[in-house]
Amino acid sequence: MLWDTLDLQLEDLQAPGRLVHVQEEPALEIALPQVFEQPRLLNMQRGKLPQLESLILRIYQNYRSHPEAGLGEDYQAVVNEFQPLFSWATACWDFLLSTEGCRFVPRLGEQRYGIRGDYRVVTDRDYSRLVHRLFRQLLMDYATQPEAVSFSGWLRTHFWPLVQRTYQAMDRPFDARQRSLTAYSYLRCVPYTFLNAYHQDLVTGIIRRLPERQYEAIQIYFLQFFTEPATAEAMSCPIDHCREILRQGLARLLVHQRLVYCLLRQIERY
Repeated sequence: MLWDTLDLQLEDLQAPGRLVHVQEEPALEIALPQVFEQPRLLNMQRGKLPQLESLILRIYQNYRSHPEAGLGEDYQAVVNEFQPLFSWATACWDFLLSTEGCRFVPRLGEQRYGIRGDYRVVTDRDYSRLVHRLFRQLLMDYATQPEAVSFSGWLRTHFWPLVQRTYQAMDRPFDARQRSLTAYSYLRCVPYTFLNAYHQDLVTGIIRRLPERQYEAIQIYFLQFFTEPATAEAMSCPIDHCREILRQGLARLLVHQRLVYCLLRQIERY
């Protein structure tokens, strides 16, 4: 009966000479992701430090002779000279985050207390320390390049590409045998533990009933995040054979324990 009522209403609206007013749909209130533009680099240095290149060479020679003394006050003077460059690099943080995505670093020491994940997100403070570390690295590299004319020219050529490459490379996990980090990697822990105790007990109990080699492959690949080559190496078998073992184990779970199969597949995103 509901469909009959709806049909009658539609027929009434289609009657000759009937004027129908259709109200415009309101705009969707969806917050689109904001992409930041990279600011222009106008000034790199203050221009208040004479004989900059000679000073950098002296910093390098003093550090090589007495590394325990650090880089000293001369290096701090160079940092102050290039403060506009550091301000620009700091302003590029939003641009880098929106174009490259977030990155993660391992939790070390006290950072592990009371925390489930093995990784934490890279913050603006981590990024600032990264910028200063790369600046110091480029200063030391410049001192060993006789063909480089000016330090400011050296920075214009190498500084930002090095920052970008280094940030991009932070998707590599602490353990080279594991798969690359993703936007979900704050949930990663080795071996992986589900947030829900029911899911943890279910998966642990079910996969232990699999044939030994299938259980071993799933344990290494899913719960320890190993890549396929690393899983094959840990199992001492060719990679094609390792993939077949994984396929057989997952197929068995898909047929008989679909929830366990879905939970394991979900781990691949982490």
